[in-house]
Amino acid sequence: MMIMINNKILEQASNRIKIEENENKIGVLLGRSKALISTIYSCFCNELTYIPLDVNWPKERLAFVLHDSKIETVITNHQYSNLLNNVKYICVNDNDIIDFDCSINNNDIAYTLYTSGLTGNPKGVEITRESLFNFIEGISEIIDFTEGKKIACITTVSFDIFFLESIMALKKGLTVILANEDEQTNPKLMGKFIKDNNIDMIQMTPSSMQLLINNDKELLSLKNVKEIMIGGESFPLNTLRFLQERTTAKIYNMYGPTETTIWSTVSDLTSKDRIDIGYPIKNTEVYIVDENFFVVTNGQAGEICISGKGLAKRYVNRESLTVEKFIYLPQKPDTKVYRTGDIGRFLSDGSIEFLGRTDNQVKVRGHRIELEEIETHINQFVGINQSIVITVETSNNDKILQAFYTSNIHIDSKNIIKYLSLKLPLYMIPVIFTQVENFIQTFNGKIDRKKVMECIEIKPEPVTTHNSTPEDLNEIQKKVMTIIKSNFEERKLDKLTLNTDLSSIGIDSISLVKLVVAVECEFDFEFDDEMLLITKFPTIMSMVEYIESKVNLLIF
Repeated sequence: MMIMINNKILEQASNRIKIEENENKIGVLLGRSKALISTIYSCFCNELTYIPLDVNWPKERLAFVLHDSKIETVITNHQYSNLLNNVKYICVNDNDIIDFDCSINNNDIAYTLYTSGLTGNPKGVEITRESLFNFIEGISEIIDFTEGKKIACITTVSFDIFFLESIMALKKGLTVILANEDEQTNPKLMGKFIKDNNIDMIQMTPSSMQLLINNDKELLSLKNVKEIMIGGESFPLNTLRFLQERTTAKIYNMYGPTETTIWSTVSDLTSKDRIDIGYPIKNTEVYIVDENFFVVTNGQAGEICISGKGLAKRYVNRESLTVEKFIYLPQKPDTKVYRTGDIGRFLSDGSIEFLGRTDNQVKVRGHRIELEEIETHINQFVGINQSIVITVETSNNDKILQAFYTSNIHIDSKNIIKYLSLKLPLYMIPVIFTQVENFIQTFNGKIDRKKVMECIEIKPEPVTTHNSTPEDLNEIQKKVMTIIKSNFEERKLDKLTLNTDLSSIGIDSISLVKLVVAVECEFDFEFDDEMLLITKFPTIMSMVEYIESKVNLLIF
């Protein structure tokens, strides 16, 4: 069922909630519904600080955020209320249009968003109302948010860009069409959602766009889209060219960390043949600095630092981190900047080119991830001595996480994944786990991350008796094995068996689409929509069994 929200609908509040004068922090723990959008919108309009709580977070992460943020009241429903211990909560219905009855108290913090942290726990970033109003004005000067347009709300609530496609859109008079969880993750359903609802504007990460492209080669789903906003990770040139050739939309590359309020620079790439992150929005300045924080000459690479009205107020309960990341430049003693940890340079036309990261923070499908946070949890698994997590680029320009670990015993990776699923969101759980003999160390005794791939010595897997030989396979099984090997040649697949986990060879939700397309071409049938999820095929055998059932139907 389509969920549509606009200002007319918001005016018809069906549930007015009384908020006491001393209650300034509102947690929002709701699924994708009218109640979710209207609750956040009402918080913003009534100057209440809201903290988005993702219903898919593990209990430990949720408990930490509730404690760290000192949330006073949580708006939720009966489905999720059992996750809240010793916290005041108010239950609402999904179809309710929420409005708060409270006094305006000039609260300057609009929201606190929790992102991945170095210590194993997420860190809260406080964003002011002034920053968000500047963001709304700045983006609107560059991109056409004409009243009456329809915008797709695809992003999860705990990702800061959710604000653009929900609250900002409503403030500008747009109609928000909210995708459900299946439409967020299933590329076929996502394309159908965009097409059937005649969406004018979309915002997504390059990885999500690639997912859509893999399933809709002619991009018929984007035929009527007028603006495409891409951001959250590096924008591949091939993806840009594909969009330019198959759509008539304006194409924008968006850049900015959470700490400088969503997007700080924008580039119109509609007619460009190279990728850049454009120019700062209004009341925003970008500086490129060296390791001593001195501004470098144009064209020289350095760390991207951002100043202006978009700066976050602080990290919650992280004073030392706030001081470390929000600094004053030696040449600009009156100007506070945020150190992004990104490397960039100014091009000759004044636009900015993004060149990568300075540290171990990465972007995977738009989610900002501190690799050390994942490692902290892996290292807590019984039997694991040390671990390193890195990103690996696949053949379709996607990034996946791969974990290496040392141990004195053999550990089944499925058990590590099961453990991590209780600690981390799904997007932070590595796709591949590899046990190694040891790691190369630097002179100061730390693991040398840069030499992980070239210097590791893989620990041999224990011999099992369950591996199928080619002679044991029937024709369909042989064809599936051949398809997997030919489509993922860059991966080590010598030990491929019917019992092999798809996740263990680096197949995730995006590369699954590539595999599905190849299988459909080979066997001349279409996968059912609900089977386009990676969770449906834990092993090669499970996929083979599904293919056999479809082929048998065709025969009879």
